Amino acid sequence: MSHNFKPGDLALIVGARRRPDAIGKVVELVEYLHPGQEGSFLFNNRGPFTNADDEATWLVVGDIEAFSFIDIHGLALVSPRYLMPLRGDFAPEQQKSREAVA
Repeated sequence: MSHNFKPGDLALIVGARRRPDAIGKVVELVEYLHPGQEGSFLFNNRGPFTNADDEATWLVVGDIEAFSFIDIHGLALVSPRYLMPLRGDFAPEQQKSREAVA
């Protein structure tokens, strides 16, 4: 499923291969990296970071423990399949469903 993410979007982590404790955390998407691609993002004067995974991933920041090839608290590489978008464009639908239940 493609969510057409873009840098700056917020997303909810809904799955994780290495760190299931990351599930339910909200992150900001920073940079989409293909396998072996080096990004341009610097974090706390560290980086740039390279996607050493075998699939394309999003470099994300948030209140998360390191759970990817990057061993830095607050920064991780996450597969798009483990991310659910948190955009305002679906909020009215949720509001309508809440009104229907009430």
